[in-house]
Order: sequence, then C-alpha cells, then structure tokens
Amino acid sequence: MLRKLFAVSLLLGGSLLAGCKKDAVRAELSNICSPENEKKYVVTSGFLNDGGSVFCSNIGGGRMDCPFDVIAGPGGKRVFGADIEQGSGASEIEKLPSSYKKEDIKIHDSNGGVINLSDKVTLTGQMSIAPDGSVCFMEVDKIEK
Repeated sequence: MLRKLFAVSLLLGGSLLAGCKKDAVRAELSNICSPENEKKYVVTSGFLNDGGSVFCSNIGGGRMDCPFDVIAGPGGKRVFGADIEQGSGASEIEKLPSSYKKEDIKIHDSNGGVINLSDKVTLTGQMSIAPDGSVCFMEVDKIEK
C-alpha cells in the first residue's frame, strides 16, 4: 500500500512540474516591441551588443541582470533590450571586471558553451513593453546559438 501511494505521489508531482514549463510564442524581431507582446513569453533571434558598456544591477532585489541591446545585424540599431542574468551557468553572463574589454564578455548559451557577440542567437524570455513603445526589454531565460 505504501509503495502504491509513493508511486501515485511521484506521478502527480511529475505532472505538476511538467505543467510549469513555459511555452514561448515566436515573435518576429520587426514587431517584438508591439504593445500586444507586453508580458508575453516569447522567442526571437538577433545579435547581442554591449553598446560600449554594461552595468549589471538587481533593482528591486531580484536577480542580478546585465542589459544588452538586441540588434538585427552587426552594426545595426537597437531593436530591444535583453536583460541577461549574471552567473556562470547556462544562459547567464559571467561577472565582468570593472573596466572590461569585449573579449572579457562571457555569455553562456543554454548548453553552457560561450557565445561571441558576433553570433546570431535565439533568446527566450518575458517581454516588458510600455504602451507607447518607449520601453521594450526581455528578461532572458534561455540563450541558444
């Protein structure tokens, strides 16, 4: 009886965890900042750009995030912001020294490999967009090369 109860609790626990997986909606880079994407969990592709400097912070006591610009192609203009969590794990950026060089930037993809800023990446996360589009950024959960 105890064995059956344990098996049932494992099945229920697994079902609940499986239900927590977020499904991302594909969003084109050209309309990622449209107001209808506010609070949506999306996936899109582009290039990361440090814009000359990165200042990581944890405003509000949340996770330590480092902001990057997402651009359509090398040398392009900012399309939206990508907040990448600081850390040494998958889909995170390693802590930068105070006066860093581009080669010091170590962003890990979802498999733990290091990407280059010249690599086109696929980003998955939740969007935050002001109604007038003046603010548009993603809290990145997953980075794929």
